[in-house]
Amino acid sequence: MNAEEVTLGQQLDALGLALTVPEGHRVHEATVQLVTSLEEHAHVVHRPIKLPLHEPGSVPVPHPVERRIITVVAEGQRVSHEQHERVKTWLRANGIDPNKVAFGDITVEYKMRGDQPGRQVIGFTEFYESPDGHREMNARTLEGALTFQRWVVQQVPIEPDPTWQGWPKWHEEMTAKRADQEHQAGGDA
Repeated sequence: MNAEEVTLGQQLDALGLALTVPEGHRVHEATVQLVTSLEEHAHVVHRPIKLPLHEPGSVPVPHPVERRIITVVAEGQRVSHEQHERVKTWLRANGIDPNKVAFGDITVEYKMRGDQPGRQVIGFTEFYESPDGHREMNARTLEGALTFQRWVVQQVPIEPDPTWQGWPKWHEEMTAKRADQEHQAGGDA
């Protein structure tokens, strides 16, 4: 028996496969479960065919997935009372007890695929507590409390700092502050 190569599109058209696609859209990917037979006997179920084929070279290089990390609070960053309260409120809104958050970076991380952000997670260091609610001592170093990295899916985004005036204003203030410090250091010499 000779196998004949045919286009599936023509045979699917003959079966009456039709799909209404919104204007401007096109079929990007399809998976077809193909069953062939000779007349009405002995059906052959073929492996699913996924189009377009994902073989080496089908995904662009560099791969267009961008990992973004937003630092909410950096380790050692000094914050005002208002900023501290705003961060605590945001942590609580996301199911995180601020009293269990150790000093260190608090970040929001996610992947961008094109202009679509993926799942956003909050990363932070948390104190490990015993079942009775007491912080455990780090038995290895015998210094400080035991901590671990924790990731929680962000449900509520943090609001922008209402006092923030943008990078140009910040740069201007930092430049003036440095000039003032240099002037004071020069006067002390």
